Amino acid sequence: MPHPLNSFPPDSGANAHNSPRTGENKAFVPGSGKNVAGRKGPALLEADGLTITYPGAVTALDGLDLEVPDSGITCLLGANGAGKTTLLESAAGLIQATSGSLRVLGTDPGSTNNRLQVGVMLQDGGMPGSARPREFLDYVSRLYPKPRDVRSLLDAVEIDPDTRAPMRRLSGGQQRRISWAAAMVGNPRSLLLDEPTASIDPVGRERLYDVLRTERERGVSMIIATHLIEDVESLADYIVVVRNGRVALTGTPEELRPRNTLVVRSAREMDTGALLAALPAGSTCQRTASDSYHVEVPTGIDPAVMATVSSWCGQHSVPPDLSVGDLRTALWSALRGGVQ
Repeated sequence: MPHPLNSFPPDSGANAHNSPRTGENKAFVPGSGKNVAGRKGPALLEADGLTITYPGAVTALDGLDLEVPDSGITCLLGANGAGKTTLLESAAGLIQATSGSLRVLGTDPGSTNNRLQVGVMLQDGGMPGSARPREFLDYVSRLYPKPRDVRSLLDAVEIDPDTRAPMRRLSGGQQRRISWAAAMVGNPRSLLLDEPTASIDPVGRERLYDVLRTERERGVSMIIATHLIEDVESLADYIVVVRNGRVALTGTPEELRPRNTLVVRSAREMDTGALLAALPAGSTCQRTASDSYHVEVPTGIDPAVMATVSSWCGQHSVPPDLSVGDLRTALWSALRGGVQ
């Protein structure tokens, strides 16, 4: 049976070689260097000017500068093609940098040290369809010096340890959960998870959230790549939004939650100039969807601003459907290019 790509046993793959470069404006995710249980050490991931270009001059990562702490859950959010998978595959030692540098736990990606300490779950690959879940994980566990208990992991992801069904007969969601278990079976210090909730139904997703939170409490640090804002809202201690191969936004959920944005929903087109004339100087209004406007007020959203906008809506026959911007508002703005 071939080595599973999802689990990255310590003796497989070649080390990536990256040329050095120092990033001048590295995005710093709060918490770097302050690790769980008082542990201090290198960041989970540190990229300086990381550029990866595929054949055909397709640039997946474009001078990316980023530092992610070795603690908690960092959600890497981006649209399809933003560069999330490329970053995780590079961190796993599968892809070499075209230029710039990347360090994982202070060493080269894919090093023997990292293969012992970092569990990896990719979107595809490494799942032998003819193997049963338990025999597959038993095999993977023997590649590590201090593996987790296979039966307990299968119980955690609600897969019957005694099932005789081969993995090719399992649902997509069940296979994703087994992939996660394969990433965990080596008892890693950290995890790199690419779209772990893909193909999983809403109930299964909530259960996987609980499993990931439990691992966080055990001290396992994680980077989770996703295009689902729901994953970020449910799991993230730190957030990195990637757009066009670069970092668009970083911070904790509390830091990124907007305090000066009012969302106005209206199926009718609004005269934004007239609305802005009634608001404090420096306010802006941007249409973000066919039925949604974001009103930015530099002094913040207070009862007086809410009353002003509500009154204006009433005077212009616009139903006053108002809400203060939340984390989702900030993330959508970053994904669409509204945050630099």
